[in-house]
Amino acid sequence: MQKIVIVANGAPYGSESLFNSLRLAIALREQESNLDLRLFLMSDAVTAGLRGQKPGEGYNIQQMLEILTAQNLHFR
Repeated sequence: MQKIVIVANGAPYGSESLFNSLRLAIALREQESNLDLRLFLMSDAVTAGLRGQKPGEGYNIQQMLEILTAQNLHFR
């Protein structure tokens, strides 16, 4: 079993850093079911876990986190 840790530290909105980290996690999870994938949120990325954020147009970080949670991704 392969192990991958993604460390994300970008703010949920205003930069695409966290968005791209979550896109990568979703793509890896969809392609490889036998993968020990973990996501470590630090610095500004920690605020992505707050519920009730009102994003403008475009991507929704909360929805992406819910997808990964449903896929049993480990968060720290």
